[in-house]
Amino acid sequence: MKPVRAVVFAVGAAVLVAANAVSASAQARSSLRIPISKEGQATVRVDTVTVTIYKTDTLRLQGRVDTLRLQGRTDTVTRTLTRVDTIFRAPPPAPIRLPTGFYLGAGGGVYAPAGSLFNPNSAGPSGQVQLGWASVTQPWGFRIDGNYAKPGEDALYSQYQADPEVVNLSADLTISLPWFTHALGLSSRFSPYLLAGGSMAMYKNLPIRLDEGLSGGVGPANVAPGSNEWSKNAGWNVGLGGGVMWGRTQIFVESRLIAFDTDNTPMARQFPTIVGINIF
Repeated sequence: MKPVRAVVFAVGAAVLVAANAVSASAQARSSLRIPISKEGQATVRVDTVTVTIYKTDTLRLQGRVDTLRLQGRTDTVTRTLTRVDTIFRAPPPAPIRLPTGFYLGAGGGVYAPAGSLFNPNSAGPSGQVQLGWASVTQPWGFRIDGNYAKPGEDALYSQYQADPEVVNLSADLTISLPWFTHALGLSSRFSPYLLAGGSMAMYKNLPIRLDEGLSGGVGPANVAPGSNEWSKNAGWNVGLGGGVMWGRTQIFVESRLIAFDTDNTPMARQFPTIVGINIF
């Protein structure tokens, strides 16, 4: 039995020595591991890079910019809105023409006697023609006119004469009132004026009241009957008027006091009021 044990012991010792040798050999090798698959290929590592692209759409409206962001990219869209407003311009007003230059006019109205003419006469019709000149740069102008009147008859004195007639020839200085026109606004067409000057009164069949205490008169007012012959006396006149222009035409209205004296009567006064037209 001893030989058998010796063999077993020798085999065991040999196995132990071989195992130690293998272990020492393994420790002397590199520690780097090389992965090996079943097919004998190496494993490849894949890294994924994600790139994000942004697109911006910009909508431009009047007065502001809106940006619309879409996934993936940014596009800028510019939209121009054009607003068209239609403005209707009224035509410029026609230039206002004020009285200027030479003019010719005519008109008619009412004649009212006063003073020494009042008692034996009453109101009657009147007509007038005139020629004048007005300045565009100065407030003054001039005018000559002829006024015809046919006073009515007072019932108490009509038996002494009939159909009295009066003609007044006047030369006047006219003065416009631009400050009054401007006060009415730039579009005013109304232009007032003053006038004053000398007159020559001619009359026939016109009864006139005599001075107090003189003889030769009739009736309670001591009225001298009118003569069939034309008589004349120098006098004066003053008045106020106004006109409205349309193009080269002026519609006017005026009222004047025309007065004259005789040697034996109080002042004779006349008030013609005329509405007429002037052509410039």
